Amino acid sequence: MFTKLFASQPDIVQHTYPFMPGYMWGPDRRLGYKSKEVEDMYATLKSNYDTLTTQQSLDDLQRAFGETEAQGKIPLTKEHVCFMIHPKVIAKDLAEYSYPEYPLKPLVDHKHDTDSPSALENADTAILTNPTFVPDRFMNTLTPIFIIRNPIRMIPSWYKNTSENFGATTKESEWPFTATFHWCRILYDYYDNYFKAHPRPGYPILPLVVDGDDLVLHTEDIMTQLCDHIHLDSSAVKYTWESGDPYSSWPAAAAPDDLKTPAVKKVIDAFGGNVARSTGVIRDAEKYSKPLNLDEEGNKWADIWGKEVADDLVESVKKAMVDYDYMLQRRIRPTKN
Repeated sequence: MFTKLFASQPDIVQHTYPFMPGYMWGPDRRLGYKSKEVEDMYATLKSNYDTLTTQQSLDDLQRAFGETEAQGKIPLTKEHVCFMIHPKVIAKDLAEYSYPEYPLKPLVDHKHDTDSPSALENADTAILTNPTFVPDRFMNTLTPIFIIRNPIRMIPSWYKNTSENFGATTKESEWPFTATFHWCRILYDYYDNYFKAHPRPGYPILPLVVDGDDLVLHTEDIMTQLCDHIHLDSSAVKYTWESGDPYSSWPAAAAPDDLKTPAVKKVIDAFGGNVARSTGVIRDAEKYSKPLNLDEEGNKWADIWGKEVADDLVESVKKAMVDYDYMLQRRIRPTKN
């Protein structure tokens, strides 16, 4: 929904999910689910991503940024933070879950996003202080905006879609890797420290945090404030749009036809169908009419998925809530109730 709202900004060109395809299907593949559903999709998609290394993903994103800025426009990229975190950091922080340390070749900063690149920088031998595998130099040019969502809403939604489409369970190490705001928090802290030490003129508040519930309930208020913070014309934001086809608006739409097999189309529909077919922000009055209660929601989850899964989801929510609350305190707040 966030990027949908930005689609009407004439000065912005979007480049979505630069690292996710390679994480899931490329030669540096690190997707932890080993279910039949995932392996069948991998067999279908593998040939399309045989050359999409993590290095190639970085190079492609930098080129896209450079080309966009050469047109006098602003590049916007959207990615799940977890798919950018360095495998060494993940293995260390998830040691209690026996999460493996996936091998990743040192990345080189080819600086495709700048007209005057200086000497190339090896991201593994340079002094990296950020928790991602993306070079500090490039990360520090970005204007970071973190989108968070109440774990009581996020966790069951993530489980529903991953279990139905990827055969995921709460017992695999991939579950605590994705069902968390830990990675967002440590990257937020990196940026917070960086901008305190290196203030960016004209941007007194960085990094920025937007809460999903605020965005739904106070859409224009939050978007107006956000645009002011990043020097965009808030009057250009459109809050209604034409309903579209999820398969033509998803990144896979530009790929070969075998990306549109029934299983892949099902995934695209699960994760992007509602937004693609919408015509504006959907506010469910009943859904937001009273505060969320974890015990009540846990009972609902037990009715749907059974008590064992529900108990795991409740525990995941409790763990994610610590990092969520930390970032919630730092969000752009609605100016009106």
